[in-house]
Amino acid sequence: MNTPLQIRPGPMYQGSKPIRDREYLKFIRHLPCIACGRHKWGMQAMHTGPHGIGQKASDTDVLPGCPACHRELHEIGPERFQFRYHLDFAALRTMFQHFYTSKLKGRAA
Repeated sequence: MNTPLQIRPGPMYQGSKPIRDREYLKFIRHLPCIACGRHKWGMQAMHTGPHGIGQKASDTDVLPGCPACHRELHEIGPERFQFRYHLDFAALRTMFQHFYTSKLKGRAA
């Protein structure tokens, strides 16, 4: 009898609801686009983390993007987008989260 192997330890699904943080999204929208570097009106928070069907990723898994690059991300997919623009989504998310929690969040309190 064959048993299925789990590649990554832990639950195979996201059991909790994604985090929602309006202030973090506001912070992300004030940064330049990670792909083209432009900073213009209408900057968006691109959800790039794991998500369920019909459910966005957590707000802590967002990166700044202009509308054109955000559209391109959805059209070609995250893997090809990262390869095309030489990006590391995980490292960028960690960097933005660290900066927000260590520098800006303490100042706002």
